[in-house]
Amino acid sequence: MWIDDVHVGTCCHLISPERYEVTSEQPMIDAERILREFARRAFRRNVSDEDIKPFLARVKSKLDQKSTFEQAMRVGLKGILVSPDFLFLREKGPKLDDFALASRLSYFLWSSMPDETLFKLAAAKKLHEADVLRQQVERLLSDPKARAFNTNFTGQWLSLRAIDATLPDRTLYPEYDDILKTSMLKETSLFFDEVLKNDLPLTHFVSSDFSFLNARLAKHYGIPGIEGMDMRKVTLPADSHRGGLLTMGSVLKVTANGTTTSPIIRGSWVLERILGTPPPKPPADVEAIEPDIRGATTIREQLAKHRNVESCATCHRKIDPPGFALESFDVIGGWRDHYRALTNGGEKDASGRRVKRGPAVDPSDALLDGRRFRDIDDYKKLILEDKDQLARNLAEKLMTYATGAQPTKLDQPHLDEIVTDIRSKGYGFRSLVHAVVASSLFGRK
Repeated sequence: MWIDDVHVGTCCHLISPERYEVTSEQPMIDAERILREFARRAFRRNVSDEDIKPFLARVKSKLDQKSTFEQAMRVGLKGILVSPDFLFLREKGPKLDDFALASRLSYFLWSSMPDETLFKLAAAKKLHEADVLRQQVERLLSDPKARAFNTNFTGQWLSLRAIDATLPDRTLYPEYDDILKTSMLKETSLFFDEVLKNDLPLTHFVSSDFSFLNARLAKHYGIPGIEGMDMRKVTLPADSHRGGLLTMGSVLKVTANGTTTSPIIRGSWVLERILGTPPPKPPADVEAIEPDIRGATTIREQLAKHRNVESCATCHRKIDPPGFALESFDVIGGWRDHYRALTNGGEKDASGRRVKRGPAVDPSDALLDGRRFRDIDDYKKLILEDKDQLARNLAEKLMTYATGAQPTKLDQPHLDEIVTDIRSKGYGFRSLVHAVVASSLFGRK
């Protein structure tokens, strides 16, 4: 039994009820055609006779050894799949050619190889044209494959991939479960999509009047009136203390361990991921702070011994403020006025309780420049006063993700150009993605 294949000259021969074997009446002609098309997609560029020559030689060698056409082709195709041109993006610089630009754009927004549209534009050498490049960015962002950009970029930028790195203590936080965790991650993903899709100001990542909730997450946040498990866009109550990434359960979960919160960890995270002003590494001989789950002391009292040592104080005056601002949120992102503490090491007390109310939370502090804040709401207002810095940081994060290389000091003028561009466009996040792609940093090795 013979069945015509999609390629002229090759056929499929039924050799058992379970499988067909590909055969050819002109094996070398068909081999060259198949290898050339396969290599074009595998190497993400047009291929020459010299590119195909070694793989075609492998096929011929197997055919000369009386292997079947299919067996010989398997050897040739495997050779392409272990080639450095397939395994690596072998970009030649300093300016990327159109095929390399197509790959960079596709892996940036789709985490996958270019499609046929990008291949054709690259072959026609049109992709470097500003209007064409902008059209392709819009096309890729509007495609379902752009879901990968949401998942992978936020996973790296916000450390969401570490959501399962710790498991909250079940005695202290019995309300935490997989349903709550999944709802937290969906909130961040849907929020990111909303800001990107509608070109909303990137300041929404710091403060916004909406989020995406279901009944489970709304209950956790103390927001009434939300029913059902479907996530939906919700206008937040003015007194909710929510809005923006900093106060989302997913972010608060990955910036804490399973038992306690640390202003050092959360403060460093805010400085590095949101503000783009990462703190220096601590001295090697600094003593670690042991968490106090008995509730005898607050983290502020424990940190005082570090802040009172001059060698530590310089860093702590920078790190601690954003960390203290987030102390109103526990390890799973719930609001708290008091810390939770174990009773008798977790054993039941006379009332049958294992958890007691600990010391009061104090989320106030002052920034390095002396500006004071009372809580997270005040802190958000302070950091929103420098929108350019927020934009510069996010531009750098996007550029690093897109190119695989963190911008250097020599690249700062290019980042400044991006910030100037999107400042005139209301700091729109989609506009920022366009500005990053249009930058000369994106188009060079």
